[in-house]
Amino acid sequence: MSLPGRIVTSILAVTTLSLALMAPALPAAAQRGDAIVLVRDAEIENAIRTMVAPILRAANLDANAVEVHLVQDRRINAFVAGGQRIFLNTGLIMRTESANQLLGVIAHEAGHIRGAHLVALQEALRNATAQMILETILAGAAMAASSTNRRPDGYSGGGQNPQNVPGPPGVPGAVRTLLSYTRGQEQQADQAGVTFLERAGMSPRGMLEVMRMLQQQERIYVGSGADPYLRTHPMSSERITFLEEAVARSRINTSDPPQYRELHARMVAKTLGYFEPQRAMQKYPQTDNSTAGRYGRAMALFRLGQPQAAIAMADQLIRENPRDPYFHEFKGDVLRESGQPAAAVGAYSQAVALLPRDAALRFGLGQAQFYARQQVAATKTLEQVVQMEPTNVAAWDLLQKAYDASGNTAMRDLAAAEYFYLQGHRSRAAFKAEAASRSLPRGTPAWLRAQDLKIAIDNDRNDKSRR
Repeated sequence: MSLPGRIVTSILAVTTLSLALMAPALPAAAQRGDAIVLVRDAEIENAIRTMVAPILRAANLDANAVEVHLVQDRRINAFVAGGQRIFLNTGLIMRTESANQLLGVIAHEAGHIRGAHLVALQEALRNATAQMILETILAGAAMAASSTNRRPDGYSGGGQNPQNVPGPPGVPGAVRTLLSYTRGQEQQADQAGVTFLERAGMSPRGMLEVMRMLQQQERIYVGSGADPYLRTHPMSSERITFLEEAVARSRINTSDPPQYRELHARMVAKTLGYFEPQRAMQKYPQTDNSTAGRYGRAMALFRLGQPQAAIAMADQLIRENPRDPYFHEFKGDVLRESGQPAAAVGAYSQAVALLPRDAALRFGLGQAQFYARQQVAATKTLEQVVQMEPTNVAAWDLLQKAYDASGNTAMRDLAAAEYFYLQGHRSRAAFKAEAASRSLPRGTPAWLRAQDLKIAIDNDRNDKSRR
């Protein structure tokens, strides 16, 4: 499990479609306008890609174009944002009891993508924003009238009580309209998700089970202080009824395939061990000798500050599964995090040799090489990572440091320009791209890339000024 990385969610805050579709269940950071925390894990990402491929084919979606991202959030939720990007909370993974439950959620999100709901939602948001502005103006006028009619003794005559004006506090009419609109999209996504699951030969039962979990979560987060409309119109009741009927009608009631059960068990154990190690130690006691159980226990030991015990368990898993790249990666993670980067290089190298096309594993190797002061090797490895994943912010950040450590200031500036551009810091990116242009040999691929960045930054600025 890679360390969390931060990503700004200014766009996500206004263009997300949530599985739960209630304000308390939307991405918490998106509500606050903060950054959300994404986590990278090669094993979980690849396991999800493997399991979800039949569903995406059933939805007539290109599996290579759909991205799945992991969000560090304990709540049960998933959402679509930024086109064909599905975001899954770590809490969802930890609390699903079967692959079918997780795949039911992803099938629902595929329904949003297939229905182009984000494009429609953006238009609805624009309309809702205009309505909320009008309501705010009306509320202000009513409050002003109330103030005008107020007598010196504090009695407000015929003025309106500010708590009864047509805008905030409470949920404005525009928000209610938007909730009604998006509820329709949620129901459409449920219907599409059931269709995709059955086309893929999977049961919709898991989707129903997750919806029931969400109903319990909703009761926790939507308390007595919520707007009465939201309390009396819970998002999940009609949807649960639909899914109950779909399960009753379905001819498919098979359990997960054995390979899916193992993939799911390992991702749950790994995620729980990383984010909730104490709970993992309870769930996976010493008597649990399953691969997933020992894996979760090893991860928990690592997170609880017992690296030697975690390494011993990793070695045991490697002896039993020498060609499993993720056990080698886990050992590398523990060694690197416990201050042994040179030893970690060997473990990561084994992982990369077993799965050479995986950028996340290769990035782990680059990190270990960098911290082991193997700068030439680190630079080469990190260059490979950004070729495989040009938008990998963490890789560009470490690559600029590797170039700097080896004295290559021109390439350092170019890598820094890439890093700042991806972070949205256009002025810093422009400064670094210009510095790289002055130092790099004219006409080389690196020099041409610096020119491309400068043009992209200028275009972004022009687009912003036109808006």
